[in-house]
Amino acid sequence: MSVSPAELLRLHRELDGTSRTNKAGRFLSGWQTTHPYAGRYLNGTHVVAQDPGTLQNYNFLSDSTSLTDAITGFHAKADDVAYERDAVYVSSGSSPLLLGFFLALKEMGVEEVCYVPPVYYSCYYFCDSLGIPMRQVSADLLHSETAELDLPERRSALVLCDPIWVFGTTVHERQIEKIAQWQRRTGSLVLVDGTFQYTRWDRSSRAEPTSRLDRDLTFRLVSPTKSLAVHGTRFAYLLLPPELRETVRYACANITGATSAANEHFARRIMEVLDSDESNDALVRHIQAERDRLLDSGVIRAEAGLPEAGYYTFAVLDDASMKDAIVMDQRFFGLDRFDNHVRVNLLYPGWSQPEPCSAVCPVVKS
Repeated sequence: MSVSPAELLRLHRELDGTSRTNKAGRFLSGWQTTHPYAGRYLNGTHVVAQDPGTLQNYNFLSDSTSLTDAITGFHAKADDVAYERDAVYVSSGSSPLLLGFFLALKEMGVEEVCYVPPVYYSCYYFCDSLGIPMRQVSADLLHSETAELDLPERRSALVLCDPIWVFGTTVHERQIEKIAQWQRRTGSLVLVDGTFQYTRWDRSSRAEPTSRLDRDLTFRLVSPTKSLAVHGTRFAYLLLPPELRETVRYACANITGATSAANEHFARRIMEVLDSDESNDALVRHIQAERDRLLDSGVIRAEAGLPEAGYYTFAVLDDASMKDAIVMDQRFFGLDRFDNHVRVNLLYPGWSQPEPCSAVCPVVKS
């Protein structure tokens, strides 16, 4: 039996304290990452503005037309979808965008939020704080073609994650089509937490299927900093119905205030990398290689699903790895049926690294 939302929030609050104070613990389920491409991704040609008139004033990423144009250009190329400028709202990180979305729902009089777990714990926190009831509409994971969705036949709001970041899996296209049909029937709003979108391991196409949902009824949350695993630079955005942009903008501006002028510099560089021919291919190959290494060494003993996006997997770890580890099991995500599985960060900085080649490497003869 999965835990209640109240218990889930208690577990996350307790984890917040543990992860900050237990410096000896190895947070294998955590969010910090390491990889060899961060320097290359952030070392761009853009320069931080030196005009005193710019640096002495407050800056909002959402006001940067050059950044917004870079985002719309990227989606025109990756998804073959043309977004207008007012269909993009940029912020310093994804959490304020989530809160802005729920505040907008509150303002619109939406009385209930449907969801399919796992969703980010902040969704529970924000809905609880705002007094918006949440209703689970599936007991199954949406990467399954046969997952059942019990969606209401009235105008409502639905929250789901794609990719399902805990598992590293993606929502099945049949489920996306069912949700699209429901949108058309009921006029319901959908928030796709696509924080880990554009990190699919299959590099044959960058297009995200959720881009085919009704754009007049869909909010897509995208976090390019996660696409490149450069989390110290705060940058995320919503693709949203243009007529609702001002509602979200006003809420987010009051939550976060302005941002550093340097954030625009890094955001423009990140979009430059994502929209390049190579994009984040090297990082994705590195993530796959790290998973293979953990499997081959026996650290990962079993996985709940075959990962295909992002840098997490839900797995059973060997006993040695679990010793003194800080981990997140199924209770943290409102799940059941996955005993002994924990969220595993494939880019966790503390994994033992391969032995470096010595100054004189041996020659291997065939």
